[in-house]
Amino acid sequence: MKIGFIISIGVFLLIIGFFIWKRKSKNTQNAPTEFLKLESENQSNKHIPKLPENWIAEIEKKWDGKAWNKYNNAYYDIWAKACEDVYDKNKYWEKNQTHADFLNELTKEQRVYFTLINFESQVNNGGVYQFLFNYPELSILALQAMQETGLEKLEKDYEIVLKEFFGNFKTIQDLHSKFNDNHRDWNNRWTSFSEGYKELTSTEVIESYFFTEIFTKDYQQKLIDYVKSNPDKIYKIEY
Repeated sequence: MKIGFIISIGVFLLIIGFFIWKRKSKNTQNAPTEFLKLESENQSNKHIPKLPENWIAEIEKKWDGKAWNKYNNAYYDIWAKACEDVYDKNKYWEKNQTHADFLNELTKEQRVYFTLINFESQVNNGGVYQFLFNYPELSILALQAMQETGLEKLEKDYEIVLKEFFGNFKTIQDLHSKFNDNHRDWNNRWTSFSEGYKELTSTEVIESYFFTEIFTKDYQQKLIDYVKSNPDKIYKIEY
């Protein structure tokens, strides 16, 4: 059961990543980066999922007393309802939208939550650099999201990373363009991606604790608390 759950998460992230990469490589490779912020002129309530009245309580009851597992716990059940299902329902990549376009249509609270979900999945897969490489448009919003959710230590360390990131922004964007160049062979494209790691050495501080059980529990609990404290902004009760 746990293995199947983890595989389903991985498949979902790979699918999302593929369509984001495909769209970026075809349509926005040379476009300037649009940095998302907390507020958006296009934000609305139209993507808020409708859920049963006691859905969070039932999820927490399901996991109460069970041994904690980093990739199989209440956090992921809540994530599936409040985030994954929203992506799956809307499939923005099939609607001539970018990821940024879609996130700008969400509520501010959804944007915060979705950004930190993306941050965690990218960091777990390839570090903070991978998040910034794949989602430069979320770089500033991620800092604001950390502030909104009370991730104080991460916020402080990530702000240092951002200063280094923007100091080397042109170099990283050049590597990004080379990676998305379909005329280059895969090995050369992968080299362009991996070369960027040496441009962001400050990420090592975050990565020294991000994967620990203590930090992961705190990170996931803060996101659970954020969802619970924002009814009507992240989810609506369906009576």
